[in-house]
Amino acid sequence: MSTSEDRLTSIPVHATTVKLLQQLKTGAQNWDEFLLSAFEDLLPPETIAELERRERVETSRSFAEVSRSRPGRPGRQRAGRAP
Repeated sequence: MSTSEDRLTSIPVHATTVKLLQQLKTGAQNWDEFLLSAFEDLLPPETIAELERRERVETSRSFAEVSRSRPGRPGRQRAGRAP
């Protein structure tokens, strides 16, 4: 699957959960890398093989990079923030 076909998602979690995860995540990791590494001991062998294939074939991008590469899709503003 190419990166352009692999759409980003939004997972609703409590703010306290996000705060905890942000404390555990390093600045060098994107969320995909962080979450996959957190669960890598639980992944079945076929999932690991697919992830390794993706690493060889595709490049990882940050959310900001993905957002910039999608012209015509303005970024959403968070509630309570000035434009």
